[in-house]
Amino acid sequence: MAKMMSPNTTIWWVPLAGIANPAAPTVAEINAGSNISCAIVSGFTLGATGSDTDDSKSICDDSNVQTPTFDNYEASLTFFRSDLVAVTAVYVTAFNLFKVPRVEGYLVSRHGKKSDQVAAVNDIVSVYRVMSDSPADVEGDGGAAIQFTVPFLPQGVMNLNYKLTV
Repeated sequence: MAKMMSPNTTIWWVPLAGIANPAAPTVAEINAGSNISCAIVSGFTLGATGSDTDDSKSICDDSNVQTPTFDNYEASLTFFRSDLVAVTAVYVTAFNLFKVPRVEGYLVSRHGKKSDQVAAVNDIVSVYRVMSDSPADVEGDGGAAIQFTVPFLPQGVMNLNYKLTV
């Protein structure tokens, strides 16, 4: 599901080795990652989607059942191309991180604080382990900046609405 990015959204990229326990990431681990928020084009996909389910019924069930089995999430981000627009450091960072496929790590999102504020104790974040797929250039219409979209492949770890404690 696409969400409109607001000034009160932050997205960090943290390399795979950068978070020791994705069930309990720390403020220091997140802040050691790259805040890529300002390189992301408005509108993005990052979040939980419908769970896989099992609809097996027992002989005692008198109606249909759906038991959740696996959580699902999705991620796709479009960035400004650093080599084709006015160079901004965060554009360069994002382009260098994702210009080739198969980069594995964590996308960490926070809502409710401006993206120029570092992660802090009591912030609520969601953590998604992903691997980047092949980036694709997006041609702008009428002189719009050229961008690139990176679809991300889920890698089995999602931690929603975690309150940072350290």
